[in-house]
Amino acid sequence: MDDDFNTAAALAAVHDMVREINTLLANEGLGTDDQAAVLEAIKKFDSVLGIFGAQSSEILDDEIDSLIQERQTARENRNFARSDEIRDLLAEQGIVLEDTKDGVRWKRR
Repeated sequence: MDDDFNTAAALAAVHDMVREINTLLANEGLGTDDQAAVLEAIKKFDSVLGIFGAQSSEILDDEIDSLIQERQTARENRNFARSDEIRDLLAEQGIVLEDTKDGVRWKRR
């Protein structure tokens, strides 16, 4: 424990592996089987080191704007079920909608 389980060396090894993989990918030298093996190795590294974090499913601003426009269209067509569905979907992603006299505003929670 004096050297933190040699975490620095482990991270350096992961970095070296990623550099080599990027070189192979650039030269189209990584086959399908190799790709699966690389992904499995990365999963194992992450299970020990916990460096890659959770996969993000954050919704992007353009997607939010598109959904808001779809919601507005649904409201104009009196399709309130779809309008509510979109509002709930955005709320699950941490997006709060505010209906104002000037239109819809949104913000992240």
